[in-house]
Amino acid sequence: MKIKNIFAFCLLEMLLWSVLSLAYFFVSGFYPSVTGGTFTALFILGNSFMFAIGLFALLALARSLGSKTAFWTSVILGSIFNLILCVDILVYSQYRFHISLAMLQLFFGPAGREIFVFPPSTYFILAAAVMGLLAGTWALAKLAGKINLSGKKIAVIATLCFLLFAGYNGMYAWGKFMLVPSVLSQVPYLPWAQPLSMNRRLRKMGFEPKSQPYETPRKGTLNYPLAPLSCKTQEKPNILFILIDAWRADAFTPEIMPHTFAAYKNASNALYFTQHLSGGNATEAGVFSLFYSMPHPYWETVTANKIRPVLMQELDKNGYEFGIYASARINSPEFSQNVFSHIDNLRVSSNGKTKWQRDEDAQKEFLQFLDRRDTSRPFFGFLFYDSAHGFDFRPDAEKPFLPQAEEINYLTLSKNTDPAPYLNRYKNSVHYMDSLLADIFTELKKRGLDQNTLIVLTGDHGQELNDTRQNFWGHNSNFAKYQTHVPLIIWWPNREGKVLNYRTSHYDVVPTLLRQVFGCENPIEDYGMGYDLLDATPRPWTLILSYTNKAIREGNKISVLNNYGAIENYDENYSPSPAPVSAKALSEALKEFSHFYK
Repeated sequence: MKIKNIFAFCLLEMLLWSVLSLAYFFVSGFYPSVTGGTFTALFILGNSFMFAIGLFALLALARSLGSKTAFWTSVILGSIFNLILCVDILVYSQYRFHISLAMLQLFFGPAGREIFVFPPSTYFILAAAVMGLLAGTWALAKLAGKINLSGKKIAVIATLCFLLFAGYNGMYAWGKFMLVPSVLSQVPYLPWAQPLSMNRRLRKMGFEPKSQPYETPRKGTLNYPLAPLSCKTQEKPNILFILIDAWRADAFTPEIMPHTFAAYKNASNALYFTQHLSGGNATEAGVFSLFYSMPHPYWETVTANKIRPVLMQELDKNGYEFGIYASARINSPEFSQNVFSHIDNLRVSSNGKTKWQRDEDAQKEFLQFLDRRDTSRPFFGFLFYDSAHGFDFRPDAEKPFLPQAEEINYLTLSKNTDPAPYLNRYKNSVHYMDSLLADIFTELKKRGLDQNTLIVLTGDHGQELNDTRQNFWGHNSNFAKYQTHVPLIIWWPNREGKVLNYRTSHYDVVPTLLRQVFGCENPIEDYGMGYDLLDATPRPWTLILSYTNKAIREGNKISVLNNYGAIENYDENYSPSPAPVSAKALSEALKEFSHFYK
């Protein structure tokens, strides 16, 4: 291949990527206005051109090693580019986010096989797709070798592409300055889009944008807590946190969870919070909000500095013995570096090839911990079950909900897929979780720990199964109630049980324990952003985070902010809504991202 053929190959790839990029807009929607449509065209071509430049640079280097080397390098690199784009389209269609370094680290990390579980049929389809991409890219390379472009034509085409790229960036800069929704809201659609913004330079020139940029966590030393805690502990009950990964609020019923529901109904000290929200629609954000009473953007700073939650610090100060038993790896996400940092000999993984096997192993070792612990000290236990996250259960487990799907192959799912068989499999998985919880309640009672152990039972996030018929499956893809509304039941020694129907969130759990158990007198703002769970004062808003987006929920109104500052409004069923959250709620919520920075 000559340089002109390499140019032709990159041009063909650019056009292919532009066509494939339409898939993102079929998922998220096109903008029918002239402004929106113009930006869509410039955006697709400009973003594809950016990657074409990178491919051309690599192939130009390969050309120095010979024509055949350039040809086969074109096939290999072109196939890699094409495969990455196709995989990203698949990920985006399911979860509405793009492949990122954080997600790749999680996928290829030590817990990748435990977190991302796919049936064998998925890998067969992927293998066939890879072979097809290789054949198609080879055909493009062959075609490019037959295209004979003159130097003048190459110059004209290159100039036109640069003008398209400049037009895309220029239109975005204008949209950013003027706050044009049809421009700003499209940018997250395409992968790794980084258009230019002129706001800073325009400010220097004396022009003020139409809207101030949204606040984000500013860099600096984390000031957490804002002041040392002043606590007067009067009682030291054992405390046990039990989390079920991907536990939907509507899965806590006597039909799905007969033993756990009976344990709640028959207890005189059980508090049931019926309108409880997680602080995230994914594990990392959900667990972080539960333990820190802070939003997920603090994750990086807290993790880098191994800063424990004030709750864990107070437990340590009061002599609690820790028993941390999670089914999935506790170092991926890196809870070992934040929530459970400074715990000696931390157990980071469970034995077993499947989720249900690891669940049973974690539970078995927790019960062993109860038998060997120092009975002169109170304990803090953490049990984190994972089977529901993977629709998994023992092969011989009872399956009361039929018909059920035999596997969850995300490649075959669409918005027209009937969710009933998949929901039945999910219910059977939660039903299996209920049998494990029944054993926990029995063993606590057998050891005489049921009367002096405060049990917090909840989920890290929910699990959507095409409930809105918008092809959302799983979690971390939107902020509908199916992905964010989770059960919360607390068995509290010496308290009167009741059903509490006002809105609560994960951010409220730590403030409640610090105030009610440890007698901490600090204002909650010193260490968190929640309320006392027993305080019925209406919560004006709630923050819910994903790996990429921020959502503010006010009543049943949800406003979602992406990383580029665009806002989209929905109701709790994730239907588009013309009504955003109030400006006050938006302003107050965004301030939480910098609340604990000096």
